[in-house]
Amino acid sequence: MISKVLEGRYEIVSELGGGGMARVYRGQDRLLNRNVTIKVLREQYASDKEFLARFQREAQAVASLSHPNVVSIYDVGQEDDLHYLIMEYVEGRSLKDLISERAPLLPQEAINISLQICDALEHAHENGVIHRDIKPHNILITRNGRVKVTDFGIAQAVSEVTMSQSGTMIGSVHYLAPEQARGGVIGAAADIYSLGVVLYEMLTGDLPFHGETPVAVALKHLQEPPRPVHELNPNVPPALERIVMRTLEKDPARRYPSAAALRSDLLAVRNALEDVTFATQVLPAIETTDPPNITPTKPRRRPRVWAWVLMAILFLGLAAVGLWAGFRYYLAVGETLVPPVVGLTEGQALEQLAAAGLRGQVVARQYDASVPAGQVMAQDPGPNQRVRRGRVVALTVSQGARLVRVPSVIGETERNARLILENANFKVVADTLKVYHPSIPAGSVVDQNPPANTQQPEGTEVRLIISKGPEPQFTTAPPLVGLTLAEAQQRLLEAKLKQGTLTYQRSDDQFPGYIIAQDPREGSNVLQGSAINLVVSQGPGPVQKQVGVTIDPAPDDKDHEVRIVVTDAKGNNEVLKKKQKTGQQIQATINYFGKGKLQVFRDGSVIYEQDLQ
Repeated sequence: MISKVLEGRYEIVSELGGGGMARVYRGQDRLLNRNVTIKVLREQYASDKEFLARFQREAQAVASLSHPNVVSIYDVGQEDDLHYLIMEYVEGRSLKDLISERAPLLPQEAINISLQICDALEHAHENGVIHRDIKPHNILITRNGRVKVTDFGIAQAVSEVTMSQSGTMIGSVHYLAPEQARGGVIGAAADIYSLGVVLYEMLTGDLPFHGETPVAVALKHLQEPPRPVHELNPNVPPALERIVMRTLEKDPARRYPSAAALRSDLLAVRNALEDVTFATQVLPAIETTDPPNITPTKPRRRPRVWAWVLMAILFLGLAAVGLWAGFRYYLAVGETLVPPVVGLTEGQALEQLAAAGLRGQVVARQYDASVPAGQVMAQDPGPNQRVRRGRVVALTVSQGARLVRVPSVIGETERNARLILENANFKVVADTLKVYHPSIPAGSVVDQNPPANTQQPEGTEVRLIISKGPEPQFTTAPPLVGLTLAEAQQRLLEAKLKQGTLTYQRSDDQFPGYIIAQDPREGSNVLQGSAINLVVSQGPGPVQKQVGVTIDPAPDDKDHEVRIVVTDAKGNNEVLKKKQKTGQQIQATINYFGKGKLQVFRDGSVIYEQDLQ
């Protein structure tokens, strides 16, 4: 994708990351010469027409938003199978990064960030757009401190299509409003609840609810009260804690009625905090009103000069003794060479360092697929450096490859399976085994190795086994001569056969568009999926001919039903049907085309046959 130019305008420069819905790239708008963010939908969404229609409607709604705290959408486009958004490029970092680095934040800083989020939500709600996925990951902070909320409305499109297809709960479960968890009607109050979770996390460095599974967390949103803020951070003012707890009410009606109302309360707390700080800074020095002490005192005697001299000599003597002791210790300790311990196990490294008079200390443990677990990856000081004995040598020890769960890709198309596995940091073996499978369509994954849901090191190679579809069976070639081309094609489809080469020939015996020959012939034993070659008539076809028919009366005194059926180049057709009365003789002139057969029926029984030439 790097260097690809979309619609001749947006050049993809580098990858920024991605999620379950899209890959995110930094791009360059060649027309306006500016940086942009490009979000390219993943294939599983790009191939869903219902999702695309909803996604485009949402993107258009969000594109109508224009606010300094909202990441702008510039364009929505499609090129071949790629569907993408062109968005404002924001230089900065996410609020999640800030929380991870510095939480709990000071109340004033958390309030200032929340006020800007409120501004963004108020603008969106006034324009009928509900975010549905407010979380620190979707809140960007620029270098000058401006907050930018991103992914407006896109979460709604993903949520709706996923719920409609699978009934699964979609969203960032730790920030999910109770009504979202139960699948209820989602309104502005859901965004306010999610913002309350974000504010709680900024002030405490923790989330209101934890659980072993997403469902467990969702149930806590529905049933349990959050732990009070002051228990996690006693420095949070009570007024600010009350605001947080109101945003986290289970009942949407008990929360703030709007982002503007929440903003008003936050602003009042911020102003109060600033007033308290200012008053503390400008308090004047306290002056006493008591009268001065006028009781006469005796003048203090100054120490004599010889006492000062004696104290200085004593101090210098003690310092000299300390320096001499330290110098003797330095000489006694001596130096040593640091042995090379990279590549040794942790235990071996500590033993070798101790033997050299040094102290090994593990200061870091890192995942690295190229270094076995428990093996030293780095040391400081490095090998063969001369240092004092007793020096600490810092060691970095490998934890081996990080174990991650292998996602299941059985039933996915080969392309989707590769994307899913690569996004999970696995490698897919280039050559795939292809086998017949009775139910999995051709081109989809039948099996995978290592198996799904097993824990494997990142970077592990996964081999895919791809379906070739059901194994072909032998069948009989159907009779196609005399059918129209459309009829012949339908008959081939029903027999699980394909149309082969199509040849047109002049024919005096068959009308234009009818099959006059097939290969293999009808009744031949052929494999399902095989091709049948067809020859189609170009005409002019047979000329019309006539024949006279006389039907004598029946030898009884009853009425009878008489029918004449002609089989010729036009097929099998009933050309006459009437009642023959007692003693009646019927005469008729019959038209026919090409060769064929004429049959006369009385009451369903053949009484006369004639070959037609």
